[in-house]
Amino acid sequence: MTPAESDRSLSMRGSRPPGQWVPTLCLLGVVMLLSSITPAIKYTLQHSPVDFLELASFRIVIGFLFLAGITAWVDLRGLRALTGPHLLQLTLLGMLGVGAYPVAAWGLAHTSVTHFAVIYSLLPTFTALISIGCGKDQATVRSLCGLLVSWSGCLLAVTGGLSLSGVGLGFGDALVLLFTLMMSCYLVLSPNIVKRLGVWTSNTTMFGTTSLLILAGEATRGTAPPTNLPFGVIGLLMFIGTATAGVFLLRSRALQSLTPAMVGAYHNLIPICTIGLAYLLLSEAITIYTLLGATAVVAGTELVRRSAFLSVQTGRS
Repeated sequence: MTPAESDRSLSMRGSRPPGQWVPTLCLLGVVMLLSSITPAIKYTLQHSPVDFLELASFRIVIGFLFLAGITAWVDLRGLRALTGPHLLQLTLLGMLGVGAYPVAAWGLAHTSVTHFAVIYSLLPTFTALISIGCGKDQATVRSLCGLLVSWSGCLLAVTGGLSLSGVGLGFGDALVLLFTLMMSCYLVLSPNIVKRLGVWTSNTTMFGTTSLLILAGEATRGTAPPTNLPFGVIGLLMFIGTATAGVFLLRSRALQSLTPAMVGAYHNLIPICTIGLAYLLLSEAITIYTLLGATAVVAGTELVRRSAFLSVQTGRS
């Protein structure tokens, strides 16, 4: 092979599409960020005067500023091309996805990180169910079994076993469940408009419009923002905000190549990592019910993942 042919071969290799590697790496980034955000939020709520709504406000506004700075650099034309209907669509999606974070913080203020992680791990199952209802994925025996196994495991982990005392979900657990449902709806409804308008423009707009709504709500409350916060708390707030924006970007990038059910299924690593961090950093107890329930949740989401993968392969053939 001549040097020219060798250069041509290398050029052709470099121009090949990345296939599934890029979206897979994006999903792994989502797992890492989400696993660390939740313990950071719980620690901030426990060790600072910041309440759940103020924390959510910081989280969304910081995320918006982070996204706006980058978007103004890489996709200013996309922002200028936004039309009224597009802005309305992104605002509604932002209320569903970004606007779910106050609900998450409220729930986390009334429950443990462990419970939060187990309930949020149901995201793949709810995403798959909504995606099936919208006709984007097909229901199979494997996927339906996965749903039942995951839900049963979550109930076992959160209630500590089904006893005659009738222990059920607490207030915080119910809020986390609502948050998970909102995020599942966002995952199913957002890919089309994100593909049309671009990841940067879409996410910046959603964070921006939701920031305005959150700040308006804070102004209505009439509460002054906390001052003289320790540098450690400020650092945590900065991390929570920027990591949140990063999660949206990475997840949106993954949704451009993968189905919503497949994207949601990769979240089965999150409860494992989050529970481990809660144990190490917050000294939260891990019971046998937690281990059994989390294992069932992971097993169920794996069934959902395999069902989604087989459905995609069958559709391509």
